[in-house]
Amino acid sequence: MSPHDRKRVVIVDGYSTGRELVRELLARNVECLHLRSTARLPAPVAGCFDPSPYDADLGHVGDAVAAAKLLAPLAPQAVVAGSEWGVTFAEQVAHELGLPTNRIKKLGVRRDKFDMIEAARRRGLHVARQAAVDTVEEAQAWARRHGAWPVVVKPLTSAGADGVYICNNPADIHAAFASTLGRENFMGCVNRRLLLQSYLSGPQFIVNTVSWRGRHHVSDAWSMSLAAAGRQVVPGGAHLLDPRRPDAQRLIEYTLEVLAALGIENGAAHTELRWTPEGPALIETGARLMGAAMDEPSYSAAGMRTQADIFAGVLADREGERDRLFAQGCYRFHRHMTKLLFNFTSEGTIRGIEGLRHLRSLASFHAHYRGLARGDQVARTADWLARGGVIYLVHDDPRQIASDIETIRRWEARGLLYDVQPATAVAI
Repeated sequence: MSPHDRKRVVIVDGYSTGRELVRELLARNVECLHLRSTARLPAPVAGCFDPSPYDADLGHVGDAVAAAKLLAPLAPQAVVAGSEWGVTFAEQVAHELGLPTNRIKKLGVRRDKFDMIEAARRRGLHVARQAAVDTVEEAQAWARRHGAWPVVVKPLTSAGADGVYICNNPADIHAAFASTLGRENFMGCVNRRLLLQSYLSGPQFIVNTVSWRGRHHVSDAWSMSLAAAGRQVVPGGAHLLDPRRPDAQRLIEYTLEVLAALGIENGAAHTELRWTPEGPALIETGARLMGAAMDEPSYSAAGMRTQADIFAGVLADREGERDRLFAQGCYRFHRHMTKLLFNFTSEGTIRGIEGLRHLRSLASFHAHYRGLARGDQVARTADWLARGGVIYLVHDDPRQIASDIETIRRWEARGLLYDVQPATAVAI
């Protein structure tokens, strides 16, 4: 392919999953341009975003209409999000350019978590009971009417578990509101209203998809291990599902109904669900690639392709790759794989990483992806950016992986992996 025949893709706010996608697109000789939706980089990524892999960094050029006007002469084949920050802006720009994107009339239900759940309910899907409220008094009144604990408090617009609280009594609701209402969240949004939902009991799952012109491919599905940190939920890890299992098939069928309800027809999507006594129930769907990290060698060791790799293949469509993918419809299971996240017990600074060598002694250990260096900061809990990195465990025997996870958690509790100086500690 000559340079003049290269396809061109614009990635908006490529701060997390964008780094995975641009790598895969460049490997397919696709020209990648970076575009910002905001004049300033979001605070959480201001010091770490690297635009150098892109063919050009266009910066911030104004609103979606202005961005589309600038991009029109460049004739990109797609405009896609490279992080949660860029989802809405990317869809608006793509719509202005007449490029494949998700149904613009349903933009709101992909952004507002209350509207998202209501759209799924209108589709006839099982979802939580809920209410959007302005004050803690309204929240307490709803909880009394609901008459069952726990209840969930979360922002209407946020990313991942940011600002999500599990409340077991009125005092917990009061604390959640005091912590969240009127405050700026991870996404830079000020929470003027909050969402209350009935608690969905049962294990949590993830189904990731890639879509194009209304056709869908399931790239991967995971069962989640979760831990509690006070009123908050902390992700501990994700375990690859065999899609042939009946429960996995039901999760996939439910997820495809969610995509229809939310108007997701083009691009990547990341859907989080609970398996309740009534069956699958939607937590939320993001119209973007799954966060955290995707280590291609570890996926390959498990006989898998990453969601970013599949999405890049759809965008590039070399030698009819789209048709092959959508004819397949779903990934194939070959080996067991777990993505394990670190759970830090306090905020602090990394002062030693020598203990990470212990990981190499584990039978199922494959990689430690995007780890921290000395001097890096850690938060009290893990988050969707996988602070601390992702430990990839791959093996034919799931019992070996389970045993290695227990060993890792013991090492972690004893401080034998990362050496963290707590933020409150006084350096000597």
